Amino acid sequence: MPGQAIITINHKQWIVSVATTPLELVTGLGGVSSIPPGTGMLFDMGQEQTITVTTVPMLFPLDIVFLDSSLIVNGIALNIAPGYIVTTEVPARFFLEVNAGEARSMQKGSRQRSM
Repeated sequence: MPGQAIITINHKQWIVSVATTPLELVTGLGGVSSIPPGTGMLFDMGQEQTITVTTVPMLFPLDIVFLDSSLIVNGIALNIAPGYIVTTEVPARFFLEVNAGEARSMQKGSRQRSM
């Protein structure tokens, strides 16, 4: 079962499940019908790398925020519908999946304040 954390970037805060095991990283939010506002899932890939996220198993649209090892936002994909694949432009260690629209005020260079 994934751990939990609170992610705060700029003035937005989410209570997230933290995916770290191979099964959690592959399953993620796939097959989940919806999540409450202000929640999501944080994926820790263990090291910085090019990340490819598939929304094929998703049942609702997502915003995806990519963060480097210093917890600085280095990529954002907004309103990604189920059935798409998103790949980072630069290596990242973490990515955050939240409801579509919740990360629209995010900017590259924003920093995660605490975890």
